[in-house]
Amino acid sequence: MNLSPSLDLLATDTAATSVGATARSETANFRWERAVSAGRADEYQDYVGTVSSHKNWKSEHKGYVRSYIQVAKDLPISAECFTSVNALAHLNEAMDDTFLLRIESIGHLFQPLLSTFAYDFWQRFYNSQNDLRKVCLPDEAEALRTEFVTQWNAQRLQARPMFATFLNEFGGDLKSLVNDDWPHILRDRLGLTHLSGTVDKPLPVALMRYSLNEVREARLATKKGAVASFTRPTVLDGEMSAAFIPAPLLPGGGSYGYTLDLANSGIPVSFTPELLTFPIDYQPTHIKALGFISKPHALQDGQALLEARNRHVQGLQTLSDCSDFGEVLV
Repeated sequence: MNLSPSLDLLATDTAATSVGATARSETANFRWERAVSAGRADEYQDYVGTVSSHKNWKSEHKGYVRSYIQVAKDLPISAECFTSVNALAHLNEAMDDTFLLRIESIGHLFQPLLSTFAYDFWQRFYNSQNDLRKVCLPDEAEALRTEFVTQWNAQRLQARPMFATFLNEFGGDLKSLVNDDWPHILRDRLGLTHLSGTVDKPLPVALMRYSLNEVREARLATKKGAVASFTRPTVLDGEMSAAFIPAPLLPGGGSYGYTLDLANSGIPVSFTPELLTFPIDYQPTHIKALGFISKPHALQDGQALLEARNRHVQGLQTLSDCSDFGEVLV
């Protein structure tokens, strides 16, 4: 990614090393990113301005994400990643319709504003999860499921891009997946370090499934300047994170992101694709399972993440024409 002189200096590994392993990981992402166009890079640098420390850069980056990516629903604009300035990262709109998976943390829904609906919904469906995978339910159950999702959508005040992967990457069989330990499997495979819980304080999560066509329809209905329904994640599409690693940019509009597997202790030979989808309102039938994350992931400090990133990069370097991608940070 093209950077201004002040950011280019901060992005060097030499400058970041004195700050710590997490800063080394976060700044390396800017050096490795190839899917941010020159126009978008210029816009980003105009927003961030001249900064003198990694801490200040991180703060300005967070402000950029809130202003340009995590946009309010009631504004007449789309997240910038779906607009023409991000065309370099856009994915093929003609992808065949298939199912996407997403894991949602829903602990916040048990706060007072939604607590009645949330608790009633959880009590009704947690122990009868087969019902979540039915299209039609008895009137009372359907009304409860619909009201819960309606209230949940109302609480989603931002039109954030939605990080997702393909059901086919997990065998394509939803029933088999939900009968396994899907909360921890997805958390680890998708590199979701922010989803953590313990046996004493488990984190409630929901497994969401929706289709590519639903995303396309939402984008066409909403527009707001969006020209793409799907895009690969870039370093500018979320807050700075050591768990995010840019992927090599491959030609042909099929260049997905590749998530960091938190449970893998070796050099990966395959990767889980990740994409950003245009935001949709959830439908009652999108919720396919409920569960808890009750144990932490394996990478609990910056150094452990750095070492896992090195293994991930070594795996990426084995891909065709990617031998010069990234760096192993020693």
